[in-house]
Amino acid sequence: MLDQYLWGKVERISPEAPIPVFRMEKEEFRLGGAANVIANVKALDCQVYPVGVIGKGIAGQKIETIFTEAGISLDGIIVSSSFRTIVKQRILTTKQQILRVDYESAQPDFAQFEEQLLKLVMALIPQMDGIILSDYAKGVLSPRLIEITVEEARKLGIPVVCDPGKGFDFTKYTGVTAIKPNRSEAAQLTNLDLKDNSSVLKAAAILLKQCQADFLTISLDKDGILLYSGETDYQFIATEAREVFDVTGAGDVVISVIGVLLAQKVPPSIAVHMANVAAGLEISHLGVVSIPWNEILNHLTNDGLNRKIVTLEQAHKEVGNNRESPMVFTNGYFDNISAGHLRFLMEIGKINGRLIVAINSDVSILQQKGSAPLLKEQDRARLLASLENVHRVVIFDDPDASNVIKMLSPDIVVKGEHFRNRPLPEQDAIEAAGARIEYIQHFSW
Repeated sequence: MLDQYLWGKVERISPEAPIPVFRMEKEEFRLGGAANVIANVKALDCQVYPVGVIGKGIAGQKIETIFTEAGISLDGIIVSSSFRTIVKQRILTTKQQILRVDYESAQPDFAQFEEQLLKLVMALIPQMDGIILSDYAKGVLSPRLIEITVEEARKLGIPVVCDPGKGFDFTKYTGVTAIKPNRSEAAQLTNLDLKDNSSVLKAAAILLKQCQADFLTISLDKDGILLYSGETDYQFIATEAREVFDVTGAGDVVISVIGVLLAQKVPPSIAVHMANVAAGLEISHLGVVSIPWNEILNHLTNDGLNRKIVTLEQAHKEVGNNRESPMVFTNGYFDNISAGHLRFLMEIGKINGRLIVAINSDVSILQQKGSAPLLKEQDRARLLASLENVHRVVIFDDPDASNVIKMLSPDIVVKGEHFRNRPLPEQDAIEAAGARIEYIQHFSW
């Protein structure tokens, strides 16, 4: 699809009818629909190979021009005189969208393109690291095209993520790696009112069973996003409170980030967390925009998270100046962070007190494991610092956290249930600090 933006001002009401008079000042074209996902993947510093259909008219030519200028391959694009490229025209002021006008013909018969599309897809799949199915329910993604694509990708170990079309039973997407409905789509398909976490989880279980994906996410607008892999393996990830200008395109950003990170073998918990951050940034813009890595990373670096990442000396000084509430402490590598790790930390949040998380440095992990961690220490620290119930994050170089515990003297040290009745390397330090040990259920990671 092609998005057309008409920017201008409203300064008076029409004398002809009680409607605003819009004075246009600027026209802009952006990629829309599945093409917006393509633009997002490109903005994330990836080579992207789109497969789809556009018309031969002016709108289709404009999409081709934007692709060419962005260095996006046109090899997988079918240009057809029997299809009118969909155009969404948005009329906006600097603060809000006033009106949207859609230019769209009756739905064409895309069955005529199925064999050609399959040929294009099958030629590309072996060269790819990941596949995104962006289904806008116009007819290009037929059940047969999806089935063959998923089957071939699974043979080659290539992740396939899907943004489903509205109203389709999820059996259409059987076997995808991940699928991303939003709240209204999930509610419609399950006939449930998703008004609380319990109902959201019930809907997630139904939908995951339908499509047999490895995991799914449900975008919950202001309430964040759910990452769901099973009845005991899920996490609700909150969205930061931000000024919302326009939610258009947020779903495209989410599926793009998840797809790109899974293609790079990043665990789902990190991929979904980063996608949630990116979606929060997208809705703070007016209109559909792509969110590049530098904007995501700058946000994580500058948006208050750095103050939560402190040196051991800074933590010691802060603790010494404030013992009004108990100090809760846990430690670990927190490399290859999974939903299990994050649920473990959320469970710790139920304990009264301020939680300090100590993580092994890159050097410490390399010395003990013989290989570098998947995520660098600052990235691990930022991810943990973004959790609401984490008060401070400390990075340490020693093999274990004994010296950290001795210096901070926590009131409570938390370990996973699997450590119960096992000797702890920090046992002497814990006893010297007079701390008690709490064991939290061991979630699968």
